[in-house]
Amino acid sequence: MSDHSVPPSASGRESSAPGAVGRGRPAGVRFALSRKIPRGVRIAGSILIGMGLFLFGLLCSAMALTANAWAFSDGVLNDTGIVAVLLLVPVWGSVFLRHRWPWVPFIAGAGLTIAWGDALLLLIALFHLVIRAPKRQAVTASVVGATLVVLATVRMCLAPARHNPFSIFFLPDPAQITGVEATIPPEDSFLAIGIMTVAACAIGLGISLGVGVLLRRTRRMRAVESLAQRETLRNESLTAELARQSERELLARELHDTLSHRLSVISLHSGALEVGAQADPEVASAASALRQEARASLEDLRHLVGGVRDGNLADLRPGHGQPAPPNRASMRSIPQLIASVQSTGTIVRPSIIIQDVDTCPPALDRAIYRIVQEALTNAMKHAPNSPVTVDVNVSAAGGARISVANPLAQERRFPDAPPRPQFAPDSAARRTSGAAAPVPEPATDLASTGTGSGLEGIRERTDMFGGHASFGVRGEEFLVEAEFPPFAAEA
Repeated sequence: MSDHSVPPSASGRESSAPGAVGRGRPAGVRFALSRKIPRGVRIAGSILIGMGLFLFGLLCSAMALTANAWAFSDGVLNDTGIVAVLLLVPVWGSVFLRHRWPWVPFIAGAGLTIAWGDALLLLIALFHLVIRAPKRQAVTASVVGATLVVLATVRMCLAPARHNPFSIFFLPDPAQITGVEATIPPEDSFLAIGIMTVAACAIGLGISLGVGVLLRRTRRMRAVESLAQRETLRNESLTAELARQSERELLARELHDTLSHRLSVISLHSGALEVGAQADPEVASAASALRQEARASLEDLRHLVGGVRDGNLADLRPGHGQPAPPNRASMRSIPQLIASVQSTGTIVRPSIIIQDVDTCPPALDRAIYRIVQEALTNAMKHAPNSPVTVDVNVSAAGGARISVANPLAQERRFPDAPPRPQFAPDSAARRTSGAAAPVPEPATDLASTGTGSGLEGIRERTDMFGGHASFGVRGEEFLVEAEFPPFAAEA
């Protein structure tokens, strides 16, 4: 008889699952069965089958009792017989415990088998023990149960025919069943009674042991298949994680090698320019601002590279994760962001009202900062030396609303703007779009570096949190707007 438990290499993992050891049934099998059949249907079916076994077994045991002379006096059921019949009710009531505690009906059935050879309850309990019990218990129950059934069969075959329960089927008159003295079958039926007794023993043991072992092996194979599926999924997940880790390593290495050198050179040159331009305060101030921005960019790059390599960047899904690398991408840093833009000579008119920043999800906090940053960058690139109006209003009850506007350039289109702006262009916008040959761009112009990915990133960030973003020409301005729904007031 093979054990239904999973192999030793997997049993350690299986035992950690809730109820994996329990009654000896593999966790994968039990969970698979639970998914296939609703719990209520399984309980109702078990109760109905238990009621059928209870009534049928009670009738069989009562019929077997009629073959015992000690239960009758002068053909009438005596006190001992009445007590025996009454005891059959609680004994057969143990059949309802065959799933959870199969040893209870097994012991009760063993008592019936020893008392007057009725082994039906013992065979039912043995069937469930073979299916559900651990291997050692199942083997023990099989040996003990088979021994008791064989001994009971031998005893019935050696006993007088009138004491054999199967003699009832060979009585010429059914009325003779009520009289013990008259329950003597014809002599020519003794062989048939013996054959029926042996056949009943063989059929009972064959069903209890044979079918039980078959179902046990089937459940074990299901458990192995379930384990194999989980291991396959785990291996696929590990393979994908290794591939992502390799990609992160490559991306982090390229980010570091590409940007770190250039930012370091910019920082060194701006520091030298700041020292050499002491006579010109404006140049020195611009160089100082450039050096500070370069150093801040190096810090952000260092945190970004570390987060990409370790895979612990902020989870961009709403309400999940904490930002791993401590950087300036937070609503608290918006004033510093505006100050750094103002240090370049750009006029910024801010209106910032931020509430409940401590309860704002970290990913949303980061997204709001990045949207303001991208909108300001877009304005400086495509409308340099133009005043920028920044309006940020954030609260838990009202959500977040961001609006960044700048005047349209006189002779320039906006490469970052989408081909179809969300706002209907008016006559001024049409006049701008229909301008003649553009004036040659100065050397410091950044408009040609735009690809539209910045504005698309704004839309993606808002969509991620269920918000809405729009950007385009409105009147004489290019307007970027983003709205986010309210967030939880408690952290």
